Amino acid sequence: MTQKTISLSEQAYNLLKNEKREGESFSRLIERLISKKDNPWLLLQNKFDPELWNGLEENVKRIRENNLTGRETND
Repeated sequence: MTQKTISLSEQAYNLLKNEKREGESFSRLIERLISKKDNPWLLLQNKFDPELWNGLEENVKRIRENNLTGRETND
């Protein structure tokens, strides 16, 4: 198995750690959280108009970035 190192903010790490089930690896946790069958956001993606979904996705990314950096942008 190939291993990759990623960097997470302390906040992101704590959020993941709180979602982790007993005996579950972080890799499995991430797979569970982003799998289509378990992730309502990804399930909804196929129900939206692609243009609407892309706009929503960009806004969520901007909000996440603002939360991580502590700054506001209106891009």
